Amino acid sequence: LIPEKVMNTMQENLCLLDDTVLPCEVIGNPKDLQIVWGHGLGPTDPRAMHRRSCESFPVISDSVAAAKTKGTPFSAVLFDARGHGKSSGWEPMAGCIQQFHWRNLAFDMLTVASNFRHLPIRKQRGALLGGFSMGASTALWAAHLCPTLVRGLVLFSVTTAWEIRAARRSYLLKCVEKLEGTDPAAAEVVKGAAYTDLPSLEDLAASKLQIPVLLCAARDDKTHPAEVAERLNTVLPKAELLVMDTKEELNQAFPSHLGSWLQRNFSEMEE
Repeated sequence: LIPEKVMNTMQENLCLLDDTVLPCEVIGNPKDLQIVWGHGLGPTDPRAMHRRSCESFPVISDSVAAAKTKGTPFSAVLFDARGHGKSSGWEPMAGCIQQFHWRNLAFDMLTVASNFRHLPIRKQRGALLGGFSMGASTALWAAHLCPTLVRGLVLFSVTTAWEIRAARRSYLLKCVEKLEGTDPAAAEVVKGAAYTDLPSLEDLAASKLQIPVLLCAARDDKTHPAEVAERLNTVLPKAELLVMDTKEELNQAFPSHLGSWLQRNFSEMEE
């Protein structure tokens, strides 16, 4: 029997191959279905953005709590992304901005998922990945690059992408200029984010990902346009789209919608 305190939160520092250390924690019962959840970018101060300061933390926490009584119970594996929060060890190589591209953060996320398979749950092939903004884009890249390692995606407020990303890139590069004088390493983190992008729609369509995908967006969220989620919905064969008019409505609807989606797609796998 796992003590209640351990069931509610577990913390661990994960050391990667390049000696980058990612602080991680599990919220919820670690014996339940796991979702590895990535947070968003901190464009003005990456070190202040982490797994709990992200605006998605209350939403995923509420979802874990709601699932205890309705739907499929699950736990969330949270972590501070490379270059963010209390992550460390990446600074000596900060000039290699490719490490902050979403396609490379995807390997960090998969390493987190692999590491937490040691918890006392029934092992299933692949990981269930999700996240907010940068975390969502990271999860999508993980599935695109390593489709056999991922069995489902929860993409909450996906970033701008493709030609839509030009204005956002310009804003991020202005953030880089401001950070260069105070925190050069953090400036490189944001620069890496500025020059990254999602896979093309053509490449995603060609990959024919045969996994359940939940896409969530709000029409009043200009930083995370609903149009991106709508386009992704056309090329991901098993996608389900939830679009609300406002971010507030999306945050309120998400916990129950996620619970229903998990029950439809993953409840039998966890019996």
